[in-house]
Amino acid sequence: MVELPSTLYDEIVTHALEGWPNEVCGLVAASSNGPIQTYRIENTAENPPTRYVMDPKQQFEAMMDIEEREWTLHAIYHSHPSTEAYPSATDRSLAFYPDAVYLICTLQDRARPSVRAFLIVEDEVSEHELHVVEAEFDAARTGAGG
Repeated sequence: MVELPSTLYDEIVTHALEGWPNEVCGLVAASSNGPIQTYRIENTAENPPTRYVMDPKQQFEAMMDIEEREWTLHAIYHSHPSTEAYPSATDRSLAFYPDAVYLICTLQDRARPSVRAFLIVEDEVSEHELHVVEAEFDAARTGAGG
């Protein structure tokens, strides 16, 4: 099971809705207490409605911030504006972080967006139940400059 604070879940869904009809993407960092912060990363793909490519400078800056705070990369997220939340062949081929959770937000029904969680290791996909929890450590997040 993958746990995600409701605040972060809402941030991912909001980002997806704001970016529609294009795919959006970003990272989720975790402290020792669990997932703590999202990082919106610009999608620089030539065809953003159907794929995403993270802006390399923004991705690097986010990864450096995560490292400086002694957090870890918890998840990589992106949206599927018009298809189900399941890793595409392209998503699987670009899954370079086997320890990260891949979160996909579908907007097939924009009135009811949903997010699903996957691990992708060597092109093998395994879905994990996503449990949205009330955040108990928002004070730590705010104190950390999130």
